[in-house]
Amino acid sequence: MAEKNKTGTKGRRGRLIANVSLAWMLPNLLTISALLCGMSALRFALHERWEAAIIMVAAAGILDALDGRMARMLKSSSNFGAQLDSLSDMVVFGVVPSLLLYFWALEEGGRVAWAACMFYTACCALRLARFNSELHDTPAWASNYFTGIPSPAAAFLALAPVVASFRFDWPAALEWQHLALWLALVGAGAISTIPTFAGKGMHLPRTSALPAMALFALILAGLVARPWDVWVGLTIVYLAMIPVSVVKFHRLKARHGPSS
Repeated sequence: MAEKNKTGTKGRRGRLIANVSLAWMLPNLLTISALLCGMSALRFALHERWEAAIIMVAAAGILDALDGRMARMLKSSSNFGAQLDSLSDMVVFGVVPSLLLYFWALEEGGRVAWAACMFYTACCALRLARFNSELHDTPAWASNYFTGIPSPAAAFLALAPVVASFRFDWPAALEWQHLALWLALVGAGAISTIPTFAGKGMHLPRTSALPAMALFALILAGLVARPWDVWVGLTIVYLAMIPVSVVKFHRLKARHGPSS
């Protein structure tokens, strides 16, 4: 009888593995697309096509933002998808930005600049590992906050000097000392315990819905017309929001108490 049950269980497992739904595949296909965008960014960087490389990283960021939301919308979240997403994030947002900056201007800095690249990549790996291991330990009241700067945001911050150089006459973007220090600071922010807004549980009053959508349309129009200006502007806004998120987080923590 036990043998029969084992056989039946194996048969059911076989059927589950053999039949994969499109809803399960779509989010994972978006994740793979993000990974391939990151690889394409490296290829463009090797050919010194810097704007195309940055666009590929931006496309990867958009796809990374969509895959998890699609999985939740289709109710097809899985451990496989979570692991694939982390591996993709490590390559696209952990390895690619440091190599882009190295090819851009850090190469002339020798070992010191390369150490900054390695530090940033190691910090992204540690940050992703911490996120994965603490994913189920976050209290409900803190669900709208990340611990440290998330890896996609870290990549966008790390590449901000390159983007700024496309639009502005900024000699500091070409000096490897400044870039190495900036890259190290962003890496340190990724592994820090600074609370940053996640935006997942954010709710707006009904009266703010239309202005919020209008603001989104304005940002989208800006990305089409002046993408580098918008990138720099969003970088400044993100950095300015970090102190705000710290204050709000500690107010929430005090309200709910250390035991929550």
